[in-house]
Amino acid sequence: MSTQNWINHLSHALSDTGLIAYMWHIDQDRLEWQGDLNGLLGIEDSQRPQTAAHFMKIINPQDVPQRLAVVHNAFFLTSYRVRRANGLQVDIQESGSIQYDPETGEKTLCGFLRIVDHKQLLNSMKPNSAQQGSERLSYATQGTMSHMRDGRHALISKMEEWGEGTKDIQLAGYLLVVGIDRVAMFNEAFGSQFTDELIEKTGHRLQQMIADRGFIARIDGDVFAMFFREAPHAEMASVAHYILNAFYETPLRTSRGPIGVGISVGGMLVRPKTKAPGDFLAKAEMAMHAAKERGRGRFVSYNEIAGEGAETRGLLQSGDAFMRALKDNRVKLAFQPVVHSQTNEVSFHESLIRFIDEQGKVHSAGEFIPAIEKLGLTRLVDRYALRMAIHELSMFPSLELSVNVSNLTLSDPDWLRGLVAALRDHPQMAKRLIIEITESAAMYDMSKTIRIVRTLRDLGCRVALDDFGSGYTAFAQLKQLDIDIVKIDKTFIRNIGEKENHLFVKTLQALANGVDIETVGEGAETMTEARMLAEDGINHIQGYAFGFPSVERVWLPKDHHQRKLITTREESRDAAALQHFDYTSEA
Repeated sequence: MSTQNWINHLSHALSDTGLIAYMWHIDQDRLEWQGDLNGLLGIEDSQRPQTAAHFMKIINPQDVPQRLAVVHNAFFLTSYRVRRANGLQVDIQESGSIQYDPETGEKTLCGFLRIVDHKQLLNSMKPNSAQQGSERLSYATQGTMSHMRDGRHALISKMEEWGEGTKDIQLAGYLLVVGIDRVAMFNEAFGSQFTDELIEKTGHRLQQMIADRGFIARIDGDVFAMFFREAPHAEMASVAHYILNAFYETPLRTSRGPIGVGISVGGMLVRPKTKAPGDFLAKAEMAMHAAKERGRGRFVSYNEIAGEGAETRGLLQSGDAFMRALKDNRVKLAFQPVVHSQTNEVSFHESLIRFIDEQGKVHSAGEFIPAIEKLGLTRLVDRYALRMAIHELSMFPSLELSVNVSNLTLSDPDWLRGLVAALRDHPQMAKRLIIEITESAAMYDMSKTIRIVRTLRDLGCRVALDDFGSGYTAFAQLKQLDIDIVKIDKTFIRNIGEKENHLFVKTLQALANGVDIETVGEGAETMTEARMLAEDGINHIQGYAFGFPSVERVWLPKDHHQRKLITTREESRDAAALQHFDYTSEA
């Protein structure tokens, strides 16, 4: 019986057994599922794991090694924990065997999953008492919820009302602003009608939690404000975390079944004898948005971000200094050699962005890139760096350069169209350009990254995966990406003397040899580290052992008139032309 028929034969029997069947096409790294995976893991069909790496992400990290140790056996039986969509962990038993299809020659792994203790699953779906009977609660005043269209005004009015009367007990208590995480994802997956239901049920749960201690209002599409009047300030954080845990541990009961909903919470203390309740609400909203920016599913009080005003001013000043440097042609590339491990000859140079301040001091990326990212200037910087790299390649026909592309820019189709427009008529130049993308960017949207890499390679460019080892990329995925170079993360290189790191580097090199990918060991600071990398077969080495990044054209002799990069537009017509050149103009 073929493996496909084997799966089809099971599809009708699974619903009554509580089993989930899967088939993993090993060569293609593709998973097929049969059975109620939603009931097992709480995930919809559209979110089913499609690859082995995707499935591994929901397994408890501590249990991954034991599963990997047996999963390729001819027959195996193992148990481990997985995290359901609502965050609760359940124990899973998995059994399976390797199947061989003589008709196609395909080797697959066919297996079954089942819950070890069904009480765990029942408890993970059980609603709390606050949710029961809340579906038809009306919108009213204290202890209930105001409509969004007048919720903000009603909340402020209620706070002002409580602030009147006894002067010793004006506004006292605290505000919590609760925002639902990833509403757009629910809307895209299930439609606006279901999203409205989800928001409604979230409001009802919050409504039951506040009871008669205060007032709740829907102040935006997916945002609620809860005012706990005359409540101790010390309890704000505890109440916020209680609300977070209630949503984390117990899914909402919806027309589609139990759905796990994540929230972010911001808090603001309301002090006695204080006016302008609208200001309190605005600050609580700022705290909630800060919670989302810091990863969602957490609580942030306004006090935590109150001191960030000075940091924001610093970011603005740093961004302004960079923009002035850009205007005055004081933004430069620094070049660091990447050498061949066996010959010590330069293989190519990595180009790194730098800016020179008005006093002539060179600032490294770590000093200004955080400000650039927060101010939304990343794409501008990446485009400018690419312009300068292409300019250098056009000036020096034997030069080979790599240039870094941020996660944000990689997803920008205008950047790719601009690069194609600039290099499509210059294939020899494209062959000397290496585009470096980070591992996190590559794995964010695998199918999209594959298309981008294919376009870059068709253009003639080579592609390098930077910081490899800092994430969770499987080597099968590297082969699927069809990249040219892997740059091993510097944390492994700088600690290569440790047994685990040395083993990782050697194993990576062996795997790279098998799929014809070149390797670069980044961050080699000593010749001892460089020698170990060369002995392990690493193809290229980059680091202080062979050269620091320099804002000079280090491939030219020190006395060459073009070695030093110009610092003002007036010093070179080429610099002025470069300043106004936009490689996207043909796109």
